[in-house]
Amino acid sequence: MFRAFLFLLLGCGPLLLRAQSVGLVLSGGGASGLAHIGVMKALEENGVPIDYVAGSSIGALIGGLYAAGWSPQEIDSLFRSEAFQTMAEGGIEDRFVYAFQQDRPDASLINLRFDLDTTLQTSLPTNLRSPLLLDFEQMRGFAGATALSGGDLDSLFVPFRCVASDITAQVPVTFDQGDLAQVVRASMSYPFYFKPIRVNGHLMMDGGLYNNFPSDVMYDAFLPDLIIGSNVGYNAPPPSEDDLLSQLRAMMQERTDYSVKCENGIVIEPQTLPTLFDFTQVDRIVQDGYDAAMARMPEILAATGRHVHQEDVHARRDRWRTGMPDFRVSEVTFHGLTRKQDVFADKVLGIRRGPLDGESLKSGYFRLAADNNISNLYPMATYRPDRGDYDLALAVKRQKDLEVRFGGMFSSRPVNTGMVGLQYNFFGRASHQVEATSYFGKFYAAGQVKLRSDLATRVPLFLEPTFVLHRWDHFRSFATFFDEVRPSYIVIRELWGGLNAGMAMGNKGVARMDLKYAQTKDQYYQNSTFTAVDTADVTEFYHVTGGLSVERSSLNRKQHPNAGELLRAEVRWVVGDERTIPGSTRNGPYAVYDARHEWFQAKVTLDKYFLPRGVFRFGLLAEGVFSTMPFFQNYTATVIRAPFFQPTPESRTLFINDFRAPQYL
Repeated sequence: MFRAFLFLLLGCGPLLLRAQSVGLVLSGGGASGLAHIGVMKALEENGVPIDYVAGSSIGALIGGLYAAGWSPQEIDSLFRSEAFQTMAEGGIEDRFVYAFQQDRPDASLINLRFDLDTTLQTSLPTNLRSPLLLDFEQMRGFAGATALSGGDLDSLFVPFRCVASDITAQVPVTFDQGDLAQVVRASMSYPFYFKPIRVNGHLMMDGGLYNNFPSDVMYDAFLPDLIIGSNVGYNAPPPSEDDLLSQLRAMMQERTDYSVKCENGIVIEPQTLPTLFDFTQVDRIVQDGYDAAMARMPEILAATGRHVHQEDVHARRDRWRTGMPDFRVSEVTFHGLTRKQDVFADKVLGIRRGPLDGESLKSGYFRLAADNNISNLYPMATYRPDRGDYDLALAVKRQKDLEVRFGGMFSSRPVNTGMVGLQYNFFGRASHQVEATSYFGKFYAAGQVKLRSDLATRVPLFLEPTFVLHRWDHFRSFATFFDEVRPSYIVIRELWGGLNAGMAMGNKGVARMDLKYAQTKDQYYQNSTFTAVDTADVTEFYHVTGGLSVERSSLNRKQHPNAGELLRAEVRWVVGDERTIPGSTRNGPYAVYDARHEWFQAKVTLDKYFLPRGVFRFGLLAEGVFSTMPFFQNYTATVIRAPFFQPTPESRTLFINDFRAPQYL
């Protein structure tokens, strides 16, 4: 009888005793939340179990990664990576920047976009940073965990909860179901930094607005025996009448209770400097979190009553991750486009050529995002167990129809120039932009009209009929925009129209071709001693020109770049008729000169920058030209039409004889 009782006690005793469970709560707090990684490291190293995770904002991201089977060391490596720094800055990895869709640089400083049937107010931007890269990497990084859990956040590596803010209902929303990438993205959509997203039709923003430390969510959802909180958040002081940011913060953000709801709870508060968006101090912030957790470790171990070996956690994590399907997409559905626009977008993505892995899809994703008719993309992947791959739902936000650009060049020299541009976007099976641009000033004036059509062929192509007027007025006096200056010693006028065409060569390369008919009219004096009563020589040149160029560019700015590289090779053929009418400063007797000219020209340009990070940047600019251009009637007419070297913005406003020649290196 005693043996039977002992057997029953030993066999059923473990069922009567519940192992003590531990929940980890991670607060919001921007980049300061990287301290959560250090806390996780300390807990795992000391055998403290993490049975549940709940987070808000940056805490939702780090907690979501842990729940998706990432180790603290892997999360640490992610935040240290160049790719994450690019995400945080709203950029795109250099190899995915699509040069084919980058417009020729102009002088615009302010760009305003709006629809024809809306007011200008709706064109104001809602975010400082582009979430394109972040959204794609979250979709790809969390897709396997969502597939494995079936969208049930309780079925992840550890059960998970995150909080977002429904800004329409003005209430916090706790997610226990759904696409992991989507719910984490909703929780970390910090106002004005990243664009908010819709979940189940509700517009969601950062969870920290209404609940920056979801210990109550942890308690209500899982009722753990011990709650460990990692908190880097704080309640802001009352707003000041002179501080607009503090007033906005007070209007949007509710005060948060940073204590633990249950009796058995420990809150770790890393003493790190508050920082929202500076993700460059990963070492220091993670170490602050680790040190803070280690300082409370004796108390944590005493309260835990349960120990797990780190090797066992790693083994369980590896077993869980082996069930994740590989990320491959074979079907895409577009939301927000017409049927014809679907065809264009589908061809750009390249999905018709077969299932795409993550890198191939990423290339097409950024190519589509670069189109002038596309404002934003948001991807969601759904696993199809019958096929063993994913469907992709791509929410497409159309670019606004109309764009107005203002800019120019402002200088203490008399070369001030204003600029106004207007662009209208529309697309169906091809993407189109009609553009009109005007420059006005004493030194330079121009007008341009063009229509660009991008074709989603197997090798992307564009066609661009263009009509352009130019005028450069080189003069010797001081002037503002409208002052009359006389005499001008060289005035160059150009009128040309033609067709440009281009072809993408990978992401970085573009091949361009053009065929144009042009008329030029140059007025000039042949010596430097001319007076106001002298008449200028006039050289007119009516010609046809065709060119072919190949360009590969990764420069980071349209003016004064300090990173990247540009390599351009160009060949051009010119044939036309010259007519020169001499003026009063001619050398020799008066006689109208007519001649036919034909020549070939080749040009190579290299602009390369070294040491892409740091205070000092070093660069190399090299250019070489070979031309068979013949002499025009006189020296000045020849120099005006000769190739020229303009290495600086200042040199582009000067007529420098020594920088103009048929051949130079």
